Amino acid sequence: MKTKASGFTLIEILITMALFMMVIAVTGSAFTLILKATGRLTTSEESNISGMVGLEIMRHDLQQAGYGMPTAYMAPPPTYTEASFTPANSLNDAPHGIPRPFASLDSVTNGVDSNTADGLTYTIVNGTDYLSIKATTVGRAPAARKWTFVAYSGAVGETITRRRPNVWPTADENLASTDYGIVLKRTFDDTGTTSTLVFNNTNTGTAANFYTKNTTALLNNNFNPISTDPPYVIYGISDTTPGMPFNRVDYMVATPSDSSAISKRCASNTGILYKATVNHSDGKLSYLPLLDCVADMQVVFGWDTTGDGKITESSAYSSNPLKISVAGTATYTDIQTIMEDPLLLRNALKYIKVYIMAQEGMADANFTNKNSAVGGAYAIVVGDANTSASTARTVSNVSLTKGYTAQNLADNGWLNYRWKIYRLVVRPNNLPTAPSRTN
Repeated sequence: MKTKASGFTLIEILITMALFMMVIAVTGSAFTLILKATGRLTTSEESNISGMVGLEIMRHDLQQAGYGMPTAYMAPPPTYTEASFTPANSLNDAPHGIPRPFASLDSVTNGVDSNTADGLTYTIVNGTDYLSIKATTVGRAPAARKWTFVAYSGAVGETITRRRPNVWPTADENLASTDYGIVLKRTFDDTGTTSTLVFNNTNTGTAANFYTKNTTALLNNNFNPISTDPPYVIYGISDTTPGMPFNRVDYMVATPSDSSAISKRCASNTGILYKATVNHSDGKLSYLPLLDCVADMQVVFGWDTTGDGKITESSAYSSNPLKISVAGTATYTDIQTIMEDPLLLRNALKYIKVYIMAQEGMADANFTNKNSAVGGAYAIVVGDANTSASTARTVSNVSLTKGYTAQNLADNGWLNYRWKIYRLVVRPNNLPTAPSRTN
């Protein structure tokens, strides 16, 4: 007996194929969404990691400000050079000034450095702040991370074989024969600490009078302590001839003339957060990128101007005191005077805040910035929105409500980007109280 063969009809096959294609389409769409979400998450985490690494470098330098720096000079004062080109040279203390641990510029406009160590041109992003930090330890040379001391070894004419720096047990901690450093004489009293730069008086009036090199040069009587008071302290500066008795780095948000250095995922009108080292040889800046896709950097200083513990906050420095945002009891002129005076600055500065607005991930057409809590739609505040004029940025610099308005975000092409505000609050560790000039 024959068995009847059975199978699928054409209609059944077509229905099955249609259902299968629908499942594939839905699954593919979901997979695409997952890939996009994963991509956003990945780039967001990359941004966060870059932010943490770059800002920890900045935090270190903020804490080191003032380390190993002279607060007084022997007469006559030394002659030294500093940054050679704009806008960095506006923050110089050269050629004879006592160096300030911090110097800054508020809301830079049209700032361009076209004479740099790498030959590129760097354009400061308009409206961002500019910060300079000075200390021996912020330099890139290994010498900048070394220090030692030389103790009293007897009167001139006596044996001088002991007039050598202290030698540390670990060889890497000792100054090499090719390292240059400065020598400071520390004195202490009830009014504070004075660090006087010791000169080689045989070179008075030349740039060479403020530094020494290796152990042999320290045999010179000028670098020998003249009594059993605290020993002279030696701080490494550089492995090349120093142009200044400290190291200096500047932080800014800028765009380089080499467009290939800018990430293609960055929103328009953003820049790169740079740490730029001022070279000793020619005063040019050597730029080191720390964080991509940065829209803004704002700097806030916290001052105790009267010694009563009450804090006045201010924005970065402006040559026009009326443009310095101030929240507290001090006046605009008070703050400007403090910022220009290295001793007043050391005594009054209690902390520094840095706010950085950086892009988080890539553009997302399904996302639009909106935050009505800060006074309107599409507003991003770079700082503490509810505290004071000095802790956030306003584009126009005329309003106490500080943030980007909808028009600014739209004009810059930033509406469809997620933004993260990084906040650093640092109490400088190396600003011992300096005696006033009247003591």
